[in-house]
Amino acid sequence: MRIAVFVENRNGVGLASEIMRAEGADAHSFHLLIADRDTGNAGRLGQEAAARCEGLAVHDVFPVDQGLDNAEFLEELGHRIRAFVEEAGIDRLVLFDDQSQRGRRLAGTLGHTLPLILVQDCHLDFRYRRTGTGRRDQSWYYGSSSPSTAAVCVWGPATAQHLTFRSADADPPVHITGALGHSDDPVLLRAARTTAHRHAKKPDEPLRIAVLAQPTTRHSRLSREDHRERLAELRSALAGFGEVDVDPDPAALDGYDLAVTFYATAYLQTLRAGTPLILFSPPPLNIVFPTIGHPLLRNVGTLGELVDVVADLKRSAKFLANEHGEPLDHFLALHDDVAGRVLRVVERAAVPVEPPAPRWRAQDDGRAGPSRAERALRAVRGRVERPRSLAVLGLGFDYVTGVAIPVLTYTQALLAQSPVDVRYFDLGAYGRYEDVLSDLADAEVVLINSLAPFWRSPLAGELVPALREQGRSVVVYAHETEYVMDFEGSRNALRHEEMVGLLPGLKVLCVSNAQADMFRALGVSDPVVVYNTVPRDAHRARARPTPGAWPRVVMVGSMQDRKGLDLFSRVAELAYGQGLPWRFAWIGQKTWRIGSSTLLSDRVEWMGALSRERVREELAASDVFFLSSVDDPMPLSVVEAVQQRLRTVTYHRVGSREVLDGVPGYRSFTEYTPESALGALRRVLDDEVSETGYGDVEELFDIPAFTARMTTALGLPGPGDPVPLPAAADGGPQDDPVPSRFPVVPAPSRQSTYVIEDFTRHLAAGRHDDALRVGEEILCRRQPVDVLVGMAEIRAGRGEAEEACRLLSAAAIVGGDRARVWAEIGRIADLLGARGRSVRQLARRESVRLRIGNQAARLLKRN
Repeated sequence: MRIAVFVENRNGVGLASEIMRAEGADAHSFHLLIADRDTGNAGRLGQEAAARCEGLAVHDVFPVDQGLDNAEFLEELGHRIRAFVEEAGIDRLVLFDDQSQRGRRLAGTLGHTLPLILVQDCHLDFRYRRTGTGRRDQSWYYGSSSPSTAAVCVWGPATAQHLTFRSADADPPVHITGALGHSDDPVLLRAARTTAHRHAKKPDEPLRIAVLAQPTTRHSRLSREDHRERLAELRSALAGFGEVDVDPDPAALDGYDLAVTFYATAYLQTLRAGTPLILFSPPPLNIVFPTIGHPLLRNVGTLGELVDVVADLKRSAKFLANEHGEPLDHFLALHDDVAGRVLRVVERAAVPVEPPAPRWRAQDDGRAGPSRAERALRAVRGRVERPRSLAVLGLGFDYVTGVAIPVLTYTQALLAQSPVDVRYFDLGAYGRYEDVLSDLADAEVVLINSLAPFWRSPLAGELVPALREQGRSVVVYAHETEYVMDFEGSRNALRHEEMVGLLPGLKVLCVSNAQADMFRALGVSDPVVVYNTVPRDAHRARARPTPGAWPRVVMVGSMQDRKGLDLFSRVAELAYGQGLPWRFAWIGQKTWRIGSSTLLSDRVEWMGALSRERVREELAASDVFFLSSVDDPMPLSVVEAVQQRLRTVTYHRVGSREVLDGVPGYRSFTEYTPESALGALRRVLDDEVSETGYGDVEELFDIPAFTARMTTALGLPGPGDPVPLPAAADGGPQDDPVPSRFPVVPAPSRQSTYVIEDFTRHLAAGRHDDALRVGEEILCRRQPVDVLVGMAEIRAGRGEAEEACRLLSAAAIVGGDRARVWAEIGRIADLLGARGRSVRQLARRESVRLRIGNQAARLLKRN
């Protein structure tokens, strides 16, 4: 197959080289197409291709300088590209941008005669502060050359959602392949999954800051004047915190304490380097980078907020990352063999077939089209408005513990097939439930992940009734069973009792039937069993079908008594005492929930916490998965063991027995004793794993099946459900049929000891909006009189008399130096005109009275 790749920049050459190195690429011949009026630039691309792609045929359709204006150049480009394709017998053409001038011309010229495959080459998932009828940023229209385009390969589910649901009639053939050079990078994968990162050197030491100030003037992002002005402001504001470098070498970012950027895919480079990054969207910039929940990323919307984050980093050596945000997997599918996935899409692509024009004719025979009843049902379904916004509420979301993994995996699959807008919120970041309500104002469905927020946070008990009063659908996805309920009930009795009182009024999703029975006993009328799922990890090698001479028994889980540390250790000791040549290993981090009498046997290899990749490798290198937990609702580690066809043993009260009981290769023990468990291990080693039985269980927990169950239980639109599009407010065409329903740049309150210093700095610099923002943060917790007076002065200067008077009233009753406070109140009252006359008179009287009283007190003290 002859495959042509059209490139416009050096990045495109690199992507072409990735595709050429994919497995199976040797069966094809590749041609690199270059088209540029500037022969110097075309020559540089040719040199790049020679260095990266040995043996690649490079064809420049404009080999010499030609005096063509832009319109003539584009017209000639179409003719020359078509001539080359026909002459060289090209079967497929790959391009990386269908919205550039050359990309649009190429798609329009060849789209109906040659399979065109569009491959995403940069981050496209941006949001907007303001929406209107005008043209958006170029990236919003990416992929809109369909139906000319045969296939579109995108980085992740968020881009797939945007392309699929952008308009009512577009149906682009979107494939989530991941990002060439990024998704399959092990360094980036580790950075995306880990929660531990280095901080700045020491508190109060000068910072080394990199400003990635790439031009933003293209594609209507930011005017040249605004870009220069914002960059100058940025450099001036950062100069007081250390050394500032503009546009340093991307390969040297690991030497910086902080990076700042306006608009870019630079976060991939900074994550690799382990450098914190602030994504700064100044007010003139309408496009906003999405909020990603990661310890090294922070979104800010004003220069003042950016300065606050930098000041905190310098003062405390701790980076204030996003408190909320979606996982990186929403925007970047992380898996191996991205180039191979892209190549397979290229091989299967075909020229889109244009549907025939409809022909009107009499339907006397009644056989053409649906019946009246079917049309009536379709009309009703089309009017059903399903929720299109989901807020996931919990206490931290990462891939370290099993509690968050199912919901993280689910929302990635949901985005790829549904127009639902998904946001994650960490309840631990809030101090008041009113603030949570404000951020959840546009969420139609609120999914609380696990019962832990009810025990750990004082806000959940207030938040849930408030959400229900507002008519919101509140759903709890529970991961706990009786053992945890009893443990938490004894530690947090009042909150536990409050939660038990709320549960009967909520929809509860369960991971096992036994768990559902427990909730029925607590008064939940109809708990729904949805089970759970795990990500599609790249490394899922099968375990060996026949145990070796030294069978290896492995357990995966955090080291705590509930997971059966003592039982696992005693089984290992018992096997050793009986002369069995078995090896025992435990994978998981150590916790504080280990009793003083718990045995930690030397016969067990305690491996500690490992990456998901390493866990998969260790499972494949074992013979039996021994889940020693006394209580586990539906452990994900058992699902992973099933995927790798590993013999499995569990206690009979564990939820896994519900789906594995009777399947060859699985055994359970009814008595929670070392002898009973050892007997089950002996028997399972003699069993042969049933491929059919294990395959059936694997399908139950596979991502598509779990996604369908969760989507149905939450009442959200699925792949086959019609999605009515909202009409524009002015009656005109809808510019964005799936607008974001959540705040573009959330600015949660900071839990910092430096906020009063930040307020003073903004007030002195004249950044009044930022001073008010920080002042509101302070007033949520306490009421310093200087902050109240400062905010009142700003409000009075803006003519907001009522709000200024409210702040002055608070300052009058807070305390402090009363005479000085009343003098300040009188000064600010002068700014309120006639409305402040009575306040001014009162302030003067009180100021005089307090001064006289203070003088009298001093005289009496001297005598």
